[in-house]
Amino acid sequence: MSLSLIIPQNPWRLLTVDNIAECDQPFFDKYGGVTNYQNVINSQKQHPALDFSCLPDPFCGDPESQVYCLNKNPGKPDKCFIGDASFEKATKENLELKQTTCFWAENVKNECGKVHDGIEWLEKRTRELYNILGRHPNIFFVEYFPYHSSSGFDFPCNLPSYAFTDELVAQAMENEKIIIIMREKRNWLKRIPGLENYKNLYTLKYAQSGYLTLNNVVNMDTGQHLTEDEVKQYF
Repeated sequence: MSLSLIIPQNPWRLLTVDNIAECDQPFFDKYGGVTNYQNVINSQKQHPALDFSCLPDPFCGDPESQVYCLNKNPGKPDKCFIGDASFEKATKENLELKQTTCFWAENVKNECGKVHDGIEWLEKRTRELYNILGRHPNIFFVEYFPYHSSSGFDFPCNLPSYAFTDELVAQAMENEKIIIIMREKRNWLKRIPGLENYKNLYTLKYAQSGYLTLNNVVNMDTGQHLTEDEVKQYF
C-alpha cells in the first residue's frame, strides 16, 4: 500500500477544539469529555499531567525515512511555543505528513528567538549519528500515545487514532525499513502484528536513556549492534 493511499484517512487532519483527533472523541466522551478525563488522570499521583493545550504529536518527521523509531509519548509542551504561528504551521504540516525532514532537527525558534526544548532532546540522543553522517539523521519518530504528558503512564489501548499510526508502522515493515523500539517495547510488540519477528527490528540496551548510539542500538534477532555502515546506508 502506498503512502498516498493512506493520507486521505489520516485522522490527524481533523482535530477538535480540544486538540484531539475527531475519531478519538467518543473515547473521551465516555469520561464526560477531555477535561474530565484529564482531571481523572491528573488526580492520580502515579500518573503524569496530561496537557491538551497544544497540538498533538503522534509522529514526527518524514514518513518516507528508512528508519522508524517507536517512542512512548510526546512530553510536556514547551509553553513558549503555544500560540506561535510559525511553529503551529510546522506542526500542522507534520500532522498532515508533509514534512521531508524531522522538523525538530531544524533551527526551530519562536518569535522571541527561543530554541524549542525538543531540539535539545533530539540533538543529545542523535549526536553520535550526526558525527558519523555530518548531518542530522533522517528518522521518523512514532509515539505510542499521541497526546502530550509530562511522562508516560498506562495508556489506553483502544484509541481509534492508533489504527493510522499502526498502518504507518506496518507499511514500514512491508518496505523492510529499520525499526527501532525506543520505549514501550512490550506494548509495541503486542500492538503491531508481526513486529516481534520482524528481521529489521532493533531495540535499545538502555531504554531509559533513549540515546541512539552504536553501542545502545541492538538487533533483536541477531543481537548485533548497529554499525557505522548501517547508519550511512539507512539514516
